[in-house]
Amino acid sequence: MEKKLNIKRIALAMETLGLNQASLAKQIAVSRAIVSLWFKGDKFPRPDKLLKLGTTLRLPFQDLVEKSVTSQEPVVAFRKKASRKTKNSHLAKAREMGQLLELLVPFIPYDRMFEPPALKSPSSEYAFIQKAAQSIRQEMGVESHRPIEFDLLVRKINDFEVILIPVFHGDKENHENALHIYLPSSNTTWIYLNLDAYVHDFKFWMAHELGHVLSPSLRDDAAEDFADAFAQALLFPEDLAEKAHASLSRIREKSKQVKKIMDIAAALAISPITVYKAVNNYADENGLPPIDLDRVLFAATTNLCKRCAKMTDHLKLKGAASVTEYIDITKKVFHSPFFDILKKFLANHEKSSGFIQSILDCSLLDAKEIHAGLVG
Repeated sequence: MEKKLNIKRIALAMETLGLNQASLAKQIAVSRAIVSLWFKGDKFPRPDKLLKLGTTLRLPFQDLVEKSVTSQEPVVAFRKKASRKTKNSHLAKAREMGQLLELLVPFIPYDRMFEPPALKSPSSEYAFIQKAAQSIRQEMGVESHRPIEFDLLVRKINDFEVILIPVFHGDKENHENALHIYLPSSNTTWIYLNLDAYVHDFKFWMAHELGHVLSPSLRDDAAEDFADAFAQALLFPEDLAEKAHASLSRIREKSKQVKKIMDIAAALAISPITVYKAVNNYADENGLPPIDLDRVLFAATTNLCKRCAKMTDHLKLKGAASVTEYIDITKKVFHSPFFDILKKFLANHEKSSGFIQSILDCSLLDAKEIHAGLVG
């Protein structure tokens, strides 16, 4: 895949910082000859060196690389937990995983002759979001007052021939809940989902990823904003938000408002934050006074999570999942061909467990066990 550095932007940044090729090479810890090859376009930096180049010159990825030649780059979408900032190193790593996924494309079992339908000109306008979410609910056969079951979300995403990759990434605050990778060169979508999430959060991220799948033309913040708004509208539609706002407006005590939101969320098996944001988005759209519970509700939700089940509990996993359990969950619960694809790839290419470690972003020990389970 051809890539080219944006030499004009790099040269300008070097001039601003008072650097020449020799001093730049020293800071990046490469030879001047390598830097010269980069500038001539004869070589392209490896992901770690590209990251170091961007850090040194204080340039984001999009300014380092010519846009005209990155159309085939993996398109990644994710947000870190607890609003942690997504850094260039995170993006570089995700794109590197996307490049590894490209190697698996020939083994995908789907017929790639036709593309699944997506939304035309997706917009984050309230009315558009509500209409899109309502349409998907109708396709699922779920009325607005009914909860959307987990399996329905899985099946709907699979309708778009997305390849789901469940992973065990723990509950570290700086890890992503889900990682969406779209490969333009093969028109394939791969979604990593963290099974160590709370059930109601996991449901939101499934709906969020469905929003991405429906809006492949969107990028960066526009894509994330759309996916967030779509997930919220899908799980808690406008008519429910209208009723909830009317009910909450009649309650004067904040503690009782919080309890009301908690009860509504529990009935639908979704997050109280989803309910709260949907209610206030409805209020904003209709010129109504918002429900002000930011401090108390977020604290109450944090406490609630301490008692909530995680997806590992929902899947009835006790302790660490074995390789057999993990592969079975991927196939039977998520209806994903990922491990069949990976097994066929390994049968045709001599790749070590290091390849699995990189593509699943897991420990080397886990990678070795998975490799043994697939190769035998």
